[in-house]
Amino acid sequence: MVGALGILLADSRFPAGGYAHSLGLEQAVADGLAGADVAAFIAARLRLVAEPEARLAVAARRGALRDGVEGALGVDAEFGARCPSPVLRESARRLGAALLRSASTVWPAPQGPLIAGYRSRSRATPRPVALGVVGAEIGLDDTGVAVLALYDDAATVASAALKLLALDPPVASRWVAEQAVWIEDAARTVAADERPLHEQPAPAAIGLELAAAVHHERTERFFVS
Repeated sequence: MVGALGILLADSRFPAGGYAHSLGLEQAVADGLAGADVAAFIAARLRLVAEPEARLAVAARRGALRDGVEGALGVDAEFGARCPSPVLRESARRLGAALLRSASTVWPAPQGPLIAGYRSRSRATPRPVALGVVGAEIGLDDTGVAVLALYDDAATVASAALKLLALDPPVASRWVAEQAVWIEDAARTVAADERPLHEQPAPAAIGLELAAAVHHERTERFFVS
């Protein structure tokens, strides 16, 4: 269950830094992606990137609840192994750091010892791991954490599309709504998977990794990623 605190995290008004990222959409548009193709882009990201990252978030939640901060730090290393692109690792670090900064204000220590401890000790702070730590702190279950990870990915791309393309805002909302059933089903699947993380699927979007490097070198851009 997501609950009111989960809705707070999912709200675009929560200052978690997502407004500064397009998750690859800006470069895709520069390479010719049209408005009619954004829904397919969102769907592909969900399946190839967001779902594996939701597994990281769930693993971080489980690790934090089982072993405290040490359990989450172990997932940092797994994220690094799954993300060879230094540009994408830095984007994930920024997003995770922004989430942790805001979360540490909303749930300060000692009320939020996991958040404070992970924030002070992690050098990587990848967004999926940070989300799992915050989810553990505020009482979200595995399914709730996975839903948030998946929804955030789709909503971030849809929001970026409004800045990059001439679109009617409700159309972007419709794209996210069209993925709702898949998001819920995928979240339940992720939450039910008890295999060790290293046996679970990793991201498989080499095109996004290559495009991220191109986007990083651009001198004129709207978004960090």
